[in-house]
Amino acid sequence: MKREPLRKLSSTEGLTMQSRFDREIYEQLAGPFEEWPIIICPSCRRTSLEASVDDFESTVSLDARDFDEWEPDWVSGYFHGKLECPRIGCENRYVVAGTWNLESAGEATQSSTEGFAKFYSVQYMLPGLPVMDFPVSVPEVVKEMTKTAGAILLVDPSAAANRIRSAIEALLDHQRVRKTSPRDKTRRLTTHARIEIFQAKNQQAADHLMAMKWIGNVGSHERNTLPLGWVLDGMEHFARAVELVYDPTTDQLEKRAKMINKKGRKLRPKATGSP
Repeated sequence: MKREPLRKLSSTEGLTMQSRFDREIYEQLAGPFEEWPIIICPSCRRTSLEASVDDFESTVSLDARDFDEWEPDWVSGYFHGKLECPRIGCENRYVVAGTWNLESAGEATQSSTEGFAKFYSVQYMLPGLPVMDFPVSVPEVVKEMTKTAGAILLVDPSAAANRIRSAIEALLDHQRVRKTSPRDKTRRLTTHARIEIFQAKNQQAADHLMAMKWIGNVGSHERNTLPLGWVLDGMEHFARAVELVYDPTTDQLEKRAKMINKKGRKLRPKATGSP
């Protein structure tokens, strides 16, 4: 097998890490890409993961080359390899696999051959990348369900959306939202009904959970696979809901703003430098 080096974006093109949920990482990995996207190592967070892959053509692709008038888009195949942190002492690594196809190259590149270049799309990563950074107080069950969604996000977006719906149920459980009807303890409430109950406690977070729930509904009932972009939209709403429920930063900032504004012209620095 021929080892195919993948080009990395330069550091001046962006070295970013997830805040709560970074959809761009998954959009880039879904491809097609020629230049391997920059992913900061989730373990040490000091440098970007480096990629090395082996690829091979599919049987259909090899047969296509027998025709004199073959087209580049007839040629495709599969790849497998690894993403690895080069930092000594970390050496965090992932197994990666997916597909590639041949396309006309606009400019000469390292992977171009006779005016054509290979473009890659990732479908599997083992282990999955951390989906988001969670506030400290998020329960483990919510974290684990979200993690399992991330592991299948690129290969089966619909299934990933269903996993996030389960994470919503776990969040509602942790927030002590009732599971059954007050009139009939044997009748279990739907996720929709439980989110509506949660609105009384946190309207804004409930709105974001409901948005993810609707997207998950489509994934459950439609025959066609959900577009990745839809699921990424929903996961952004889920991540925002988690932040609103479990991250105290917003409330702390609002309280500090009120305190500063209350002092107004009387505001003077203390010895520690804080207001």
